[in-house]
Amino acid sequence: MVALKHPAERHSSKREQSEASLERILGSALSLMLSRGFNPTTVDDIASNAGLTKGAIYFHFKSKTAILMALLDHIEKLIIGGMTERVISAGPTATDKLVAAIHGQGRLADSDTKYLLLFTLILLEFNGTDTAIEARVRSIYSGYVTALEQIVRTGMAAGEFHGDIEPREMAAVVMALEHGTLMEWYCRSKTLNGPGLVRAARRLLLDGILQRKGKT
Repeated sequence: MVALKHPAERHSSKREQSEASLERILGSALSLMLSRGFNPTTVDDIASNAGLTKGAIYFHFKSKTAILMALLDHIEKLIIGGMTERVISAGPTATDKLVAAIHGQGRLADSDTKYLLLFTLILLEFNGTDTAIEARVRSIYSGYVTALEQIVRTGMAAGEFHGDIEPREMAAVVMALEHGTLMEWYCRSKTLNGPGLVRAARRLLLDGILQRKGKT
């Protein structure tokens, strides 16, 4: 005789199945959009790759754009939320906070490479499109850059960083180095040591930013 499940158990089982399907959808979309780009990827592709029906996709998301937005929500938590926590807990100097931000991005690149790379690729794919996706990804980007600029301004005011470069440009170079390092790591992961690459980037960046004693 088959034992009947308690209503609470049935509810829990359905919730777990729904959460598992959601994870499969997002994981499928992440992989496909990373390899093909957003526009060439279809809902049918996502469903097939996830081993689900197209109806299952639309049960969770009303469109392909909604799927990407969910991925961007997660990326924002990784980039902005993680950075805020690291900077707050870092040492008192601007140098400490900048190192914490750079080191944190390096750790994210190691543990969440695909998410950070998707963020970079979506920035490029939707640049100048004047779409909701561009607005969303630029909002995340601006939040991170603004935080970097504040660290740079604080460092300049304290005499820690060179003062002959505009904070906006200095923060932009930090971002460029982070994006480029991530791309190198992803494209040459078999020959490059990730942590070593991050250390090299941090060393070169700080050598160019820090105001060394006896130097102007």
